[in-house]
Amino acid sequence: MTDILYSLNEHERNCPEQIAIKHNEDTITYRQLNQYANTLAEVIKDAQSPLIVYGHMSPFMIVGMIASIKAGCGYVPIDTSIPEERIHSIIGKIQPSFILNTTEAQMEFNNCEVLDTSVFNRDSLITEFESQMKGDDIAYTIFTSGSTGEPKGVQIRYESLNEFTEWMVSLNQLGDHQQWLNQAPFSFDLSVMSIYPCLATAGTLHLVDKTMINKPKLLNQMLEEAKINVWVSTPSFMEMCLMLPNLAEASYGNLKEFFFCGEILAHRTAKMLLQRFPSAYIYNTYGPTEATVAVTSIQITEDVLAQYNPLPIGLPRPGTTLSLADKDELVIAGKCVSEGYVKDEVRSQAVFKTDKQQKHYYTGDKAVFENDQWFITGRIDFQVKLNGYRMELEEIEFQMRQVDIVKEAIVVPVYKDNKVTQLQGVVVLNNPLDIDDEQSVIHDIKQALKQVMPEYMIPRKIIFKSQFPLTANGKLDRKQIAEDVLA
Repeated sequence: MTDILYSLNEHERNCPEQIAIKHNEDTITYRQLNQYANTLAEVIKDAQSPLIVYGHMSPFMIVGMIASIKAGCGYVPIDTSIPEERIHSIIGKIQPSFILNTTEAQMEFNNCEVLDTSVFNRDSLITEFESQMKGDDIAYTIFTSGSTGEPKGVQIRYESLNEFTEWMVSLNQLGDHQQWLNQAPFSFDLSVMSIYPCLATAGTLHLVDKTMINKPKLLNQMLEEAKINVWVSTPSFMEMCLMLPNLAEASYGNLKEFFFCGEILAHRTAKMLLQRFPSAYIYNTYGPTEATVAVTSIQITEDVLAQYNPLPIGLPRPGTTLSLADKDELVIAGKCVSEGYVKDEVRSQAVFKTDKQQKHYYTGDKAVFENDQWFITGRIDFQVKLNGYRMELEEIEFQMRQVDIVKEAIVVPVYKDNKVTQLQGVVVLNNPLDIDDEQSVIHDIKQALKQVMPEYMIPRKIIFKSQFPLTANGKLDRKQIAEDVLA
């Protein structure tokens, strides 16, 4: 099986000066990656809790990840877009010994040491460090949205990460030393799909930051200069990029492989992409954070497009089995399944089960197996994905209800082609609303939400109601509320 740390040692020996990670003008070679990671691992080797890795698309964040794996403690990635209150919640649950801050901002926390990138500026970097990470140790913990307002820390073991990486390497038809693109923030597990397969195959990882995403010209410039071969992103990001008129095989002859995960790949998007890149390998993959990024794949071809709409998610990877439980809920079994939510036995026991010494994860996704392919048909709860970000509507509603002027709140996802395109918030206020104050109140609610949630979770539109309808058994009638909003 692929071992990430062993691969990095081999790359340092065989291609030490090759660039491993690139962000704008910042680069780190394979020799630097390994020696920086060794140096940090020596500092944190006695840590009894994961290393918090904080920043946004800094190559030193990946150094911190590798160092934490070498040290045996694992890591928790936190992007700068995460609100301060949420950061404090995560740090309170993890209780780290160390935080690696890759930004210029000052950070101070009690009972832990904050390290910055000066830790890598020592006179003598450490050339060798014996890994303390074992297969069943936790390599990383990624926090996702939780229905109670508390984010859930999904723990992934090192053997699960290696198994996933090996599978991705087997799907990659371009071989070693490729130029990989990573679009996802490191706090989003889609980034794992590009980081480790790229590093395992001695590739160069190119990091796309928020500025590039907001300014397509910068993104276009990066794509031209980097000569990207392997593209990893959400379908939504690709949809945005397809607005660039020259994003096609004629202009980007090096771009030969695409991997999509994190949300539904729309048929029209896949069709347009295949028309633009007829020689490319295009993969649709599926998987929750709790099952190590992705567990199924299918290569999208003209035949697949002609046969299926919506598109299937394909078949499970080696070592993973899929089955259906009540309500056609998809259940994933295998070494890919998470160890559970960190310090959260109640929620862990609700979705993680052990049967015949094998772990199972109950996804909450509705699925069907037809024509020898798996399809996702919806959710059995209120969890949705928007622009690749998984979130639970109940968490957003919980935070909306914490706003002083709000009495009750419901979040309604707006769908187009079976995909969530936006969220709309429906609220009942504590006091009647004067029509002249509507925009002011909407502004106040959104400003309050920005203090506790990432912007992508904040409803685009807020609608006011005097009261909510109830079902016959006294529960909120979500279906009727949604019908009223979307009418």
